[in-house]
Amino acid sequence: MATFAERLVAHRGYAARYPENTLKAVREALEAGARFVEVDIQLTADREPVLFHDGTLQRLCGEPGAIHCMKAERLAALRSHYPGRFGLRFTDEPIARLAQLTELILANPAAEFFIELKPEAIGHFGRDEVLQAVTAELEPCRRQCILISYDREILRLAAAAGWRIGAVEKRWPSPGDRQYRSLAPEFLFVDFRDLPNGSLKLDGVRLAVFEVAEPGLARALMARGVELVETFEIGEMRRALTRNASP
Repeated sequence: MATFAERLVAHRGYAARYPENTLKAVREALEAGARFVEVDIQLTADREPVLFHDGTLQRLCGEPGAIHCMKAERLAALRSHYPGRFGLRFTDEPIARLAQLTELILANPAAEFFIELKPEAIGHFGRDEVLQAVTAELEPCRRQCILISYDREILRLAAAAGWRIGAVEKRWPSPGDRQYRSLAPEFLFVDFRDLPNGSLKLDGVRLAVFEVAEPGLARALMARGVELVETFEIGEMRRALTRNASP
């Protein structure tokens, strides 16, 4: 059985110490020992998949504008340095392209990656275009990737195309939610604060929760049946949980 530390997911890479969703953040998460990494995907105006959480550029780049309104060539000149948190420390860190992440995934065959398809991109370009753009880049490392999203229909399309999928839900699925049941995701992602009391078993679905920064809470959740715990603080959490025995 995997240890507590091995069941952590690096949420947007090592986001506590490096600008989220950058190649730097992903590399440092892997260097810290992460076996699972989650990243977010948006599309540029010319349909280039890039690693970016927000629909707009202000928080992470300190610039006005939206990802979907700018072509990849223009975005390449910007830096994803999260100035409000890190100041000028990472002003050389570009917005990462999914093609670059694919190379990094292939170089780390023991790691698995959760690729979140963001609702802003889906709403602007449509499900078919987003899915086509993302899967075309990820095809070489398909075995290591799980596509996740709040949008159930894009997950249905992905599953029909043979991709592993994970549903991200705003609340715990009810027993009568036939749409969710028919989706049959491999993973379910929920906010740990929305977990029900009692058993957390869900017909073989692998349960993941976000966002946890406290080792004791992570251990307690895993003891209740949570398989994976997302955290921005992958290095600190791994060190703390490594000092404890396997569950």
